[in-house]
Amino acid sequence: MANFKNLDIILMDTFYSWYWSNSSPVVAWLVMVLLWVVYFIPSAVAFLRAHRSKVAILTLNILLGWTGIGWIVALVWSLAYSGHD
Repeated sequence: MANFKNLDIILMDTFYSWYWSNSSPVVAWLVMVLLWVVYFIPSAVAFLRAHRSKVAILTLNILLGWTGIGWIVALVWSLAYSGHD
C-alpha cells in the first residue's frame, strides 16, 4: 500500500508544480488548439471538398484518429476521389 501513497504524492507534486509555475496558460491553450486543428485536418479536407463520404471520414477521424494509423487512413480517404464530376 505504501507504493500507492508514494504515487499519490508524486502525482500531486507534479500537479502543484505545474499549477503554481510561472508559465503562461496561454501557451498551453494555443498548443491544445493547434493539436485539435491538426487532428481534424482529414475531416476538414473531406467537408471542404464535399466528399460523398465526409460523415464516414469524420466518424473514422473521431473514433480512430488517435491511433495515428486511423488519422492517416482518414487523410488519404479524404484526399481520394470525392465522387463528383
